[in-house]
Amino acid sequence: MVKLKFVIRDNALVLRISENKERFYKSVKHLLKGNPNIQRHWSNDKERFSSYAVSYAENNQILEDFKNTYSSLIKEYPELSAKQVAQYYSSSKPVVVLQSQEQTPSTENSDMNLVEKYLEVVIEREKVKPGCNFEPYYKLLKKCRKLFRGFSSLTFQEINFDKCVSIARTFAKHDGYKGTSKSFRNLLGKAGKDQGVNFSISQIGDFMFANYDPKINEVDFNRPDVLNPDQLKEFLNADVSSMTPSYKDRKQVELYYDFCVFMFHTFFAPCDVIKLKYKDITKQGKIHVKRKKTHKPVEIPLNPVLENIINKYRGQTKNGYVFPIMDDEKEKEYTTKDYIFKKFRERINTWLKCVGNELGVDYNLYAYVFRHTAITVALDSGVPISYVAMAAGTSTTMIQKHYYNGDNQMNTDRLKQAFMGAAN
Repeated sequence: MVKLKFVIRDNALVLRISENKERFYKSVKHLLKGNPNIQRHWSNDKERFSSYAVSYAENNQILEDFKNTYSSLIKEYPELSAKQVAQYYSSSKPVVVLQSQEQTPSTENSDMNLVEKYLEVVIEREKVKPGCNFEPYYKLLKKCRKLFRGFSSLTFQEINFDKCVSIARTFAKHDGYKGTSKSFRNLLGKAGKDQGVNFSISQIGDFMFANYDPKINEVDFNRPDVLNPDQLKEFLNADVSSMTPSYKDRKQVELYYDFCVFMFHTFFAPCDVIKLKYKDITKQGKIHVKRKKTHKPVEIPLNPVLENIINKYRGQTKNGYVFPIMDDEKEKEYTTKDYIFKKFRERINTWLKCVGNELGVDYNLYAYVFRHTAITVALDSGVPISYVAMAAGTSTTMIQKHYYNGDNQMNTDRLKQAFMGAAN
């Protein structure tokens, strides 16, 4: 929680804006009337001038009004950090961007200065790039049109610290804040470097979308989707030949099944499995790779299940991949980055919805659930959290935040017994 207090610093009166160990200061010297003697007539406890100070009543009112301005800001935007509160008003005025004489001045009403129109231009530019990745900007465009009233008339001249707070707050009310805000910040970066856009990144001051956390004071009891022990056992012992009978291509079903089993035995995400190559398997019988998402190195020991799957597809794959999914030459034919992987992920998730119905899962089953389930099973089996974090390519903090000890049922029972046994 951000706190406010008037203090004396370097022989001057300032408003201290603090949160935990962070401290920021706003000078009020220029607001005071009559140059009051701070050392003699200021009360730190009451945060007021005594009646002996020059213009004490007027100055006390000035200070109260000044502090109330920031108090109202904190009350309205409790998610802001101390730094963001301190920078809020100093960064809220748009910075005038001067055009050089060689550049053609841009008007506020030109298409390039409309955020929506510029976003459309960026999407088209990304589409023609080799290995393009226009999808984040396309998703951003659809989301902005849906969430922001008057988005079609929003100009870059309106984008400042205050506006970014409002935009971040709107994004945060919906799923995917991290990805959406990152795409929007990247868009601002492109606009700031584009000579055809009258915008400077300095307009947003020190605002950082990544530091905006509207749920900073909320307790998160959400847990990742996982298969319970009975559902997992049923899946791992399933007769693949009879699963999802509506699927006529049984080899494809078998590939989907092996893919999910592989994820469970490795903690891997779908992108890690699909990009795995034979060269990533060491002579010591371990998989040694860097996770695609976190770039953290992971080392997974092979077991008979993994070895059987690896040997099963040997000779059927291209470019050294373990699974017969990726094709580097064919991938070059598509303009969308990782097109083959994305289409495969889409198809396997569609299949898993059918599997989830057969297992009685109360949510739409999807590929990532097998990574979640693997972490949960390892923790519930007593594997040290530090080792699970290393093997899964994540941090102990993340696991403690989202998993604790898996479903925690064993520890819950132990805790109940400990409390009940205390009276005996």
